Amino acid sequence: MIVPTKQRAYSLLELLTTLSVLTLVLGLASPSLTSLIQQNRQTDSINQMHAHLNYARAKAISSRSMVSLCAGSNSCEGTQTWTRHMLVFQDSNRNGKLDQGETVLKVATIDASHRWIWTNFRQQKHMAFKQNGATDSLNGTFTLCESNRAIRTVVINITGRTKLETPANSERCRT
Repeated sequence: MIVPTKQRAYSLLELLTTLSVLTLVLGLASPSLTSLIQQNRQTDSINQMHAHLNYARAKAISSRSMVSLCAGSNSCEGTQTWTRHMLVFQDSNRNGKLDQGETVLKVATIDASHRWIWTNFRQQKHMAFKQNGATDSLNGTFTLCESNRAIRTVVINITGRTKLETPANSERCRT
């Protein structure tokens, strides 16, 4: 005697109900996920800037030489808006430009959706650390911009120390 086996399966109605609920949940979660990814990119950009500044400062102290940072990948672009790449180099003649014979210590990549605006009292296009880790009278602010909106600022004082602040407005990013 053959015993019939019971087949187990889902009905079409059960599958459609499950798919409808799944679509609804994913639709509600998608904006939150996009926002989370955007916040993670911003945090990553801020952490990278801190790391590059700390690296340059530490190199200046350990090598007992001037170390500068500027926008660019092969040479300094001479702009206060830093996009795509940033150079960290030993600046033996202290002019804030990568000249022949000066050593490139690091070429850093800046996230394509962000840019940094460097502002300082002397209106210099570069940032520099002296042998003792202090800035070369270039205390100022790096403002992280996304489109025309200021996200965060990294403030550097004359001793070379940094702190994070929330920008009061997005005026610097509208240029």
